[in-house]
Amino acid sequence: MLEALSRVAPAFGRGESLTVEGQPLDLVLVKNPSGFRLGLKSFPAAGYATMVAINDNYADGRDMSWLWDVEFDSLREGGVELLTGSRAYDMALRLQYDQVRVGAVQPDIPAALAAFIREGRGKPKRIFCTYTAMLAIRRELSKITTVEVVS
Repeated sequence: MLEALSRVAPAFGRGESLTVEGQPLDLVLVKNPSGFRLGLKSFPAAGYATMVAINDNYADGRDMSWLWDVEFDSLREGGVELLTGSRAYDMALRLQYDQVRVGAVQPDIPAALAAFIREGRGKPKRIFCTYTAMLAIRRELSKITTVEVVS
């Protein structure tokens, strides 16, 4: 059973792992408090450069108050290198309350992703992102690595 499970590919954006500059880059879709909590528990923070990308477009849901229902303690030790998306500053405030260090805030997703990759060279990476932020990130990543095309 373990062998069979090891061959299962994660669904689009749900723990999807890509390779960028020889290092893994994991995309973790977060759409609500339960999903974000599960993502934080499923993927240990130690040893990873972390980015959080939060948008509030229609497909994401406009009300981001649910971020206050998530505990971000697991990110406290290593911090978060970069925050991006239309609600990047809201996420920065939320992390401040959980005493999580934030390296930088860059609302522009393409610029943030480029900086995250550049500054995290040689280190595995993980990005927690809302749906439309994930689509933007995947679009940018498709320019530099193999990304499964999803219609």
